[in-house]
Amino acid sequence: MIALYIGLFLIGIGFLVKAFPNLISGYNTMSQKQKEKVDIVRLSTFMRNGFVVMGLLVIFGYLALKLIGKHALLGYFIPGVILTGVIFLVFKAKKFDQNEGNMVKSKLKNLIGIIVITLVAVMIVYGVIPSKFELSDDRVIFSGMYGTEIEKFNVETVSLINKMPPIKARTNGLGLGPIRKGFFRIEDQGKCRLLLHSFQGPFVKISTKDQGTIFVNFKDQAKTELVYAEIMALNEL
Repeated sequence: MIALYIGLFLIGIGFLVKAFPNLISGYNTMSQKQKEKVDIVRLSTFMRNGFVVMGLLVIFGYLALKLIGKHALLGYFIPGVILTGVIFLVFKAKKFDQNEGNMVKSKLKNLIGIIVITLVAVMIVYGVIPSKFELSDDRVIFSGMYGTEIEKFNVETVSLINKMPPIKARTNGLGLGPIRKGFFRIEDQGKCRLLLHSFQGPFVKISTKDQGTIFVNFKDQAKTELVYAEIMALNEL
């Protein structure tokens, strides 16, 4: 659902830029003489098309990744599309500006800074959204940021524990209060994948053949216990 919202947001920005060219960074602060040296019709059309393409890529690319089971890539896909797309627009937009010094070049640092801040905000918002749990006939799926899928034959053991082992360090992930997602070093366990939404137990501990150890819990204790029961039932089939 977040991909749909972000995609539509990007498409909306594209049409707003076309309708109101003064929204384009740099152009809105130019003098009238400088604006006359900018092909604003072609520039605004180019920007609109770029944002529309980004929006469609976010929506349909995200859906395609889900359909082919590449859940581990979902957390990186949207920020990657936005960052790549905006950098492409920034550099290609220079050809529409004939001013000495170039408006885009002079505003590049500010725009990149805005992009980085926006991406961080998107990542944080995406990260705090609870992971989704799905079960099929032959696999367990956790979708969302740092989500993964575990094939039934790769599950070694599943246990329900009341207390998490001490977390030593975060190697690649999000740590925001009780929300800890990604890869962390766990005492006596090494590198593990965490999908934690609460400091309070219980926690589902899944040992796998191909992904090491995965710890999962939810804010709702009953949901955590349900996930454990369903994985156990699948593993016994």
